[in-house]
Amino acid sequence: MTTRTSKIIWTKTDEAPALATYSLLPIVQVFTKGTGVEVETWDISLAGRILANFPDYLTESQRIPDYLALLGELALKPEANIIKLP
Repeated sequence: MTTRTSKIIWTKTDEAPALATYSLLPIVQVFTKGTGVEVETWDISLAGRILANFPDYLTESQRIPDYLALLGELALKPEANIIKLP
């Protein structure tokens, strides 16, 4: 039997939901610890999107993926569960 790890993609923003993210994320991480559910954070803030779209001006260690585009692709998959914080 294989064990399957589930994943929660937690989005970081620079807007009003940032307060909810930074207060609720540690609680979710504690609740999911040891359950086989992985919590991964993706930066979809304006700053993150700018960095992702201009990689030519960054060093390799500064580059990040375009998480907003990846989130859009994930939304098309039937197994995706997306929760948007207020």
